[in-house]
Amino acid sequence: AKEQGHAACIEAFAVDAALQGDESALLAWLDSGGRVNATCGAGNVSGITALMYTAQRGHERVIDLLVQRGAQVNLQNSKGGTVLMHNGGTAELFDHPAVVLRLLRAGADTKLRSESGKTALQHAKETGHAECVRALEEHAAADAAAEKAAKEAAWAAGAAEREAQRAAEEKEAARHAEELLAEVEAEKRA
Repeated sequence: AKEQGHAACIEAFAVDAALQGDESALLAWLDSGGRVNATCGAGNVSGITALMYTAQRGHERVIDLLVQRGAQVNLQNSKGGTVLMHNGGTAELFDHPAVVLRLLRAGADTKLRSESGKTALQHAKETGHAECVRALEEHAAADAAAEKAAKEAAWAAGAAEREAQRAAEEKEAARHAEELLAEVEAEKRA
């Protein structure tokens, strides 16, 4: 399921500003009511955001600005492309490994797939961009390690909870056994 951007369209000058990395022009556009997740189309692809355009060109400061202003890094265009694989994997983005790292740190989902069924990692491999492949693989490995650690922590917390429950049950059983013994002793004396 593709996430949809806002219905608002990016004005042509904002698209140009994103492509050129014109931070002040984008700021002026946003401050005058431009929506950070507004979209436009190019060719047969719609749903392209300013973040997709600026990432494609490697404008790191503008990426930071747009993310700080709430740009959603996981919006998908009409072809399923995300900012990590705008238009289904433009080679321009993969010429900027620092941009890929920035987008990953901002929460870009590497598991999303374009309409061709490919992830950003698969697109990067196909286009031969080793640095981006490495960044995407390292990010995936870190995510997997964090997920594993979270599962282990949850299991450990569950184990501690189970141990506490077992100890409480043993304590209750011991208390009950003492009560029964006390009753038996009282009956013997009577």
